[in-house]
Amino acid sequence: MLVENCKLAIKSIKANKKRAFLTMLGIIIGVAAVIAIMTVGNSMTKGVQKQLESYGVQNIEVYISTIDYSQELSEEEQENLKFKPEDIHSLSEHFGKKIAAISMDSSLGNGTVLVNNKKAKVDVTGVSAGYFKANNLKLKSGSYFNEYAYRQGTNVALVSEKYAKQIAGENYKNEDVIGKTYEVNLNDEYINLTVVGIYEEQKSQGMGGSAAGVQTTTMYIPLFTAWNFNHNKDMYSPTVVAAEGVDTIALSNDIKAYLNQKMANQLGDKLQIDAYSNQSMIQENNKMMNQLTMAISLIAAIALIVGGIGVMNIMTVSITERTREIGTRKALGAEDSMIMLQFISEAVILCLIGGLIGMVIGVVIGDVASKLMGYAPTISLASIYISVGFSTAIGMFFGYSPAKHAAKMNPIDALRYE
Repeated sequence: MLVENCKLAIKSIKANKKRAFLTMLGIIIGVAAVIAIMTVGNSMTKGVQKQLESYGVQNIEVYISTIDYSQELSEEEQENLKFKPEDIHSLSEHFGKKIAAISMDSSLGNGTVLVNNKKAKVDVTGVSAGYFKANNLKLKSGSYFNEYAYRQGTNVALVSEKYAKQIAGENYKNEDVIGKTYEVNLNDEYINLTVVGIYEEQKSQGMGGSAAGVQTTTMYIPLFTAWNFNHNKDMYSPTVVAAEGVDTIALSNDIKAYLNQKMANQLGDKLQIDAYSNQSMIQENNKMMNQLTMAISLIAAIALIVGGIGVMNIMTVSITERTREIGTRKALGAEDSMIMLQFISEAVILCLIGGLIGMVIGVVIGDVASKLMGYAPTISLASIYISVGFSTAIGMFFGYSPAKHAAKMNPIDALRYE
């Protein structure tokens, strides 16, 4: 009987194609909207998550902040916002194998390099060995700094591909740059640096423009070299890289507790240590994006309810038109349950067809919208299952009342109906 009722439902829909399509329109729009919104939301969530992960899933930012931002700090208290090398060393010793690396940096500011009328603008930054791991910085050619360079603070440097092109031309060879010594002008102070490697450029690094149209890139030097040049060993925000398998959120809390206790005298009653892991940032971002996507999807789902009301309306009209048919079937012995099943089946198939059409449209719109926003499309299978399933449930829910009315008709009255 179920198969027979489905055939009857499809036949009825074919007999009234225009009316059936207009009835399905609300379902189509609702399903398409929900799937498109959830696809775009998922694509944005995955895209932002990937971007955050590129900064290092295991990274923990450690910094000193004021407990009450409304309080003003004296000059002495402002100096206490900085970490000392011994603080970082103590942190490394205390947590041992839980920490894979600690990234520290110190900027010497912007400088220029002039070679044979060719100019390069650089931001000279001193870094520790852990900096490259924390920032996922990879070499294109040459080598990183050796242990001696870090320990003694030798005048060596890593430069970008952009720098190499600016100084040695677009078609430069590695030997045209690596091993060469360049004089860098830093606010009328000069430092000679020998290039030992060229690193790959990253989109996240960003290259600043200048009035002359020359892009500024970062030139890395050993941290001790920077400290020796500016005679200052203070740091504001080291980055701790947790070892693989270590819970970064738990470790960030442990670091915060340890440093707050160890540096209590320096912090006083106005300052505190804060530690924030990228993993917690990713989790919070995903939670926020999922909540936003779900909220907008629920608003879009209102169209499904409107479509369901349209289905109930058209089923009521259809039953009125087929009153004599219902009377004939009941006179021939059809049970109430059979009559109900016939019209519920018709409502469900109507909504199911609308749901499938809406699914295709929603996937296409979501795919195109995600690409236009610059994200890789991530089709939400859950949204497809939920939307199509919900549209089927709507057919059953809104088709039940008209079907029950049809089933309860008196066959004599139904046969007399004109």
